[in-house]
Amino acid sequence: MSLREKLEWAIGERHFPLWGIAGSVVGLVFVLGAQIPYTGVYGEPFSMLNHFVSELGELGVSEFAFLFNSGMILAGLIFIPFMIGLGLYMDNIVSKIAGAVGVFSAMAIFFVGIFPMNYLAEHTMAAMSFFFSGMIMVGLWTIAILLQEQVKIHKGFSFGGVINLVIFLLFLYGPWESVEDLSTRPDIWMVPTLEWGIYFAIGGYLLVLSVFVWNKEKRHRVTQSL
Repeated sequence: MSLREKLEWAIGERHFPLWGIAGSVVGLVFVLGAQIPYTGVYGEPFSMLNHFVSELGELGVSEFAFLFNSGMILAGLIFIPFMIGLGLYMDNIVSKIAGAVGVFSAMAIFFVGIFPMNYLAEHTMAAMSFFFSGMIMVGLWTIAILLQEQVKIHKGFSFGGVINLVIFLLFLYGPWESVEDLSTRPDIWMVPTLEWGIYFAIGGYLLVLSVFVWNKEKRHRVTQSL
């Protein structure tokens, strides 16, 4: 099998949904698993209501930082063929642009794992690259789904994109208070809470899209074989 054939196999309609499922599962298992033994600088347990996602990858603080960072690296790489495949699957100009932005977003996730919070400048650049590209990506996926001439993904999935977009906008532009002294962080802090909202919303959205396409194409193959 040539390199081109391998690439076509990876992003083909039969296989690209599996990359999406795998990336979503890796992101969920590795990230949520890193919370279990976490003890913060001030002896506090991890809470999604007042701790940022990336705090789970901070070396020297998070006991399972290696698990979190490995998960980001793997998920970022795994999502690349999914983004390309999904963009080609819907086969319109917006979906192809969305796929390209999705590849950039996946690479940003990869670099979040490469540069944990200990490398603050690099980590911040990677994280902000993900937030802004992720927001653009879900907006484009929403438009691409609505613009399908041959409907391969149910247009109802555009609603999930809208939900993601709203959470991204609230996180990035909401009037939330900053907390300078993390030893006095509030029990409920909207900025990290919304960041976790992004994590679950986009992870769940990509997982559901992947499962839908995989199941749809599987049924199609069975019908063709009869």
